[in-house]
Amino acid sequence: MFYDDIMNREEFEHSLKEFEMSIRKRLPSMINIFLANRGNREQETAFNHLVDTLQRQRKVLLKDVSKVARQEQKIRYFNAIYNMDSQLRSMNNKDAHQKHMKFRRHRLSAPVIYDIGEGPETGDLLNVSEDAVLMKTSEKISADHEVTMSVSGKIARGKAIWSITDSSGSAETGVKLMETSEDFLKELRKQLKEDNNPDA
Repeated sequence: MFYDDIMNREEFEHSLKEFEMSIRKRLPSMINIFLANRGNREQETAFNHLVDTLQRQRKVLLKDVSKVARQEQKIRYFNAIYNMDSQLRSMNNKDAHQKHMKFRRHRLSAPVIYDIGEGPETGDLLNVSEDAVLMKTSEKISADHEVTMSVSGKIARGKAIWSITDSSGSAETGVKLMETSEDFLKELRKQLKEDNNPDA
């Protein structure tokens, strides 16, 4: 809903809830559909329409946020903006990185321990390239967030470059390696070799 005049607090709350819901529910779904159907004009048009609508809602809310919004509403508004920008940035990072990282049809499935500063979590190593890894994580990790990883006790550090959630709430997260060791790289190559030659 778009307003030409200044909204009252009830109207602002209604518009903010609508904006938040679209970012939490519709945007992740549309991003996944868009990336899975690259080149499909109908899906691309639907995605662009949603993003244009969100950008218009963003501007309308911004016009009145300092005039009518309570402090709690201001915080929710700026959190929603951050969430939207983060999702779109992650999508762009994923789209760009997939051009350089050749994912095989049969991917790795090796355990990995990762930590984003909140304690160790268990994930799955899905794929590797020369300077990046693809992991399945329990939840979305913000782009540029530092990640520490351990594979069979070998440690490396990197930064999340994209993270896209699926319907279960878990995410496929791409991590660019920043600090690593030869031992860690050897372990990755070992995992890759074993996975490609399970009977060797």
